[in-house]
Amino acid sequence: MRRIALVTVVALLALSGLLVSATAFGEGAASSSRAVLKVAFNKKLKKTIVVDGSGRTLYMFTYDHPGSPQCEAQGPDCPQVWPALTSTGKPLARKGINARLITIVKGAGGKPQVSYNHHPLYHFAGGHGTGAGDKKPGDVNGQAFGYAWFVVSPQGTPIRKSGK
Repeated sequence: MRRIALVTVVALLALSGLLVSATAFGEGAASSSRAVLKVAFNKKLKKTIVVDGSGRTLYMFTYDHPGSPQCEAQGPDCPQVWPALTSTGKPLARKGINARLITIVKGAGGKPQVSYNHHPLYHFAGGHGTGAGDKKPGDVNGQAFGYAWFVVSPQGTPIRKSGK
């Protein structure tokens, strides 16, 4: 009897939209959650870099103005190739990250984009003629792309060393 009652409650919660995905609370959850910034050593670059909560590489775009992302102005494919790191609240700073350098700026489509040391942050998804995007932690396929996209150092500056 208890099992039937529990199944009924879960079904009702799911139908009413109150059941929340388990990934909604994880550090590396989708862009609709609170972002996490941390550092990791990248073997290919032989440097410590800024990554998200899942360990995925974060990039900066040299054409961005402080507090004003410019990817969307580059054309409609840019935000698809270079999705912004977004956050629903103040991002979490883990070891190696200076929390005072983290801010939120208005990104593509008005979404709250995470910025580190005045540099809006992005992932590299690839596609649209740009080659393979980053698929797993440690990938730096977007490094030095177009001489304008660079991996971010823990100081919040571009790492200009080529990973190729």
